Parts: sequence; structure tokens; C-alpha cells
Amino acid sequence: MKIEKFISRVISKVVSKVFSIVLIFSGLLGLFILREANPFVRLLISSIGMIWLIKVAALIWQTADGLRPQSRLGVFLFLFAWPGVSFQGFQVRGEVGATTGSRFFESWLTFLCGCALLVGVATVGRGEFLALNYVGLLSIMMIVHLGLVEVVADGIRLMGFSPRSLFDRPFFATSLRDFWSHRWNRAFVDMNKIFLLRPLKDKLPAALLTFSIFAVSGVLHEMGISYPDGVSWGMPLLYFVIQGIGMELERHFRLPRVIVFLWLLLPVPLLFTFAFTDFFVGGLAIAIAGLVDLMTFDLFYRYGLIVGGFGHLLVLCASVQVPGRLGWNEDFQKLRSMNRKIVWTYGLYIFAIIFFLSVTSFLLSGEPIEEVGTATLLWLVFISIFWCARLAIDQFYMNHNDWPQGPLFTVGHTCLTTLFISLAVLYSTLAITVSYR
Repeated sequence: MKIEKFISRVISKVVSKVFSIVLIFSGLLGLFILREANPFVRLLISSIGMIWLIKVAALIWQTADGLRPQSRLGVFLFLFAWPGVSFQGFQVRGEVGATTGSRFFESWLTFLCGCALLVGVATVGRGEFLALNYVGLLSIMMIVHLGLVEVVADGIRLMGFSPRSLFDRPFFATSLRDFWSHRWNRAFVDMNKIFLLRPLKDKLPAALLTFSIFAVSGVLHEMGISYPDGVSWGMPLLYFVIQGIGMELERHFRLPRVIVFLWLLLPVPLLFTFAFTDFFVGGLAIAIAGLVDLMTFDLFYRYGLIVGGFGHLLVLCASVQVPGRLGWNEDFQKLRSMNRKIVWTYGLYIFAIIFFLSVTSFLLSGEPIEEVGTATLLWLVFISIFWCARLAIDQFYMNHNDWPQGPLFTVGHTCLTTLFISLAVLYSTLAITVSYR
């Protein structure tokens, strides 16, 4: 009976792993079938589509190796919200880690700076200058790789799961091994561990296994870069061969950090070729520049007020959580009844004012631009002063040591401050624009 169970488990494991490989090859077949599709369609299916199939295959493979998902929410988040490949950290929903959100501000600021840099480069270069397109490529990496991915990770951690960071401050790398194994795109590292490193670790020489891992990464980047643009074949693979050579050199020589980063950066045009960067990043820059050109004062005024109205509603969504999150009921027991009523009264007044500012923004957005006058300008100035004062109070009056500690408050404070700054800048810009119209 034990032998039958053992044989059954072995067969089930083999079948699962074979199916996961078949799943990946079915994706490759799909790429072949759609080889004549629009380049942007090819880019989407060769990147997002293939990554998702690899994630599903990796989940099946890890399950065959004994991993047991115990949370449906964890499976859902892994498949549809997380760009990583390893299911580690999603099996069980537990307590929120104490370090969650410790780098949220850094990631969020990187994301915002990347957005600003992308819009600026697109507006100035309009996709016509290769150097600026490479700066645009850098801004996309800031937005996605160094920004959104970690922001999403902290959001998932706040739900009680513990995914590992995929990008861990790559600019602090001390060696090529440190960069490729620990700091840059751990999704590829985990994928190689699951499908190559663990099964072949004791079966291939270390050097051959290293080159095999980089070769697989090169092939996947061929699918994500050469397949969409149709002309860069061989270049991404060559880039990763060079990195593999560097890793082998590090087995015998210690490379200075300057050499490490030169080794990483100088061959980048092989990875993101001129053709790919000009076509896709340049095309994105042209689209962004076109949207900026369409943004007349009338549209900026109308949609700016609509966005501002929804921004105030977001503030209210956070406000209704304040009494519970900050423990007002417990703290207010120390106050006399009159003082409690005063605090609640002023709190409700502020809530009502913000709600009224939202309604006013929506109403003003429907006002014909030629009828915008002094009354509207005064409203815009008032709203601008309201949020500028809120920021000044937070910066110079509030004692930040008094803020509640914990991951949720760290993330929440960063998001709220960003929202306050956005509202202050938006309404100040609207007021200045209206006054000089």
C-alpha cells in the first residue's frame, strides 16, 4: 500500500511538472502564431502574457515540490497583483511584519520622480532624440521597477502576506553576483531557481549552470525586446552572455565597484537596443507630448477641478478612519464632557468644510470658462491656502514623534501627505492660471 502511494505521488509530481513545461511552450506557440501582430500587441503578449504563464507554471511546479497554498486570497494576489514568480510568502495570511512600509516613502518618491521625469523628457524630446529616449527608459524603470513594484509589495504585506522585494536598492550592489542574485529582478532569479538551479545544481558544472541561467534570461529578453521590435535579435542574449562572463571573472578576481557598474551599464544598448528604445519609448514620448499639447487652459481648468473634487473625497475616506485608528474613544475618556464635545464639533466642522470644497470643485468645473470671475478666483485661493496651511501645520507644528507607530501609519502618512501636496499644488496652479488668464 505504501509503495502504491509513493508511486502515485511520483506520477502526480511528474505529470504536474510536465504540464507546467507544456504551459510555457504553449505560450511560445502563441507568440509564433501572433508574430505578425501589431508591435505593441507583441510587446504586451511577450512580456505580460508570458510572465503570467510562467507564474502559473511556477506555481504548479512548486506545488508538485510540496508547497501547499492555504489562502485563496494569497493565490489571487500572487496571480493577479504580484509580478514575482516564487509563491513564498503567499501560502498563509499572518501578522503584518514590523518592517512593512519602512521603504515605502523611498519607493513612492521614486515613482513620483519617475513620472515627472517621463513627462518632462517626453515634452522636451517628443521621442525625436535617442539620448532622451534612454532617459525616458530610465524613468520607466523608476516608475515600475523601483517604484510601483515595491509599493504593491507593501500593499500586499499590509494584508498579512510577506513577498520578498524584487528590487532591493540595486545601486548599492557591491558585485555582479550581489546585483544579479539579490538586488535586481528577483522574479528572474526565482524562476531560474525553480526550473534550473534546484533540478540541475548537482548535475552540471557551476560555470555551465551559471551560463545556462544567463542564457535563459537572455532568451526571455529576446522575447520581450527582439520579438516586439523584430530587428534586435541576438543583442539581448549577447548582453546576458557578457554578464555571465563577468560572473565567472568574479570567481577568480575581485572587481571594483566602478568596474561592476561599468560592466552592467556600458553594454545596456545591447539589451535595450536603439531600435527598441526609439520605437517603443520614443512612441510613448510622442503620445505623452500629444496629450500635453491637447491640454488647453479650458481642459486643465475643467479636469483639474474634477480631479480636485475626487481628491477631497479621498481625504474624507481617510478622515472617517481617524477616530478608530487613533483611538479617540480611549483618549477622550481623559477629557471632560465639554472638551470632548468641542473636539468632535471642530472635527465635524473640518469634515463638512472638506466635503463642501469637493462639491464646490465639481460645481465650478461646469462653469463656462469665459464666465470665470473674481468669486471663482477667491474660492481657488481659499482652497489653496487651506491645503498649504495644512501642510505647514504638519511640517512645523505637529511633532512627528507623536504620530502612531506601525506599518499602516507609515504608509498612510506618506499617502496623505502626497495627497495634501497634490491638492495644494493643483489649486495654487489653478488660481495663478485664472488670475493671469
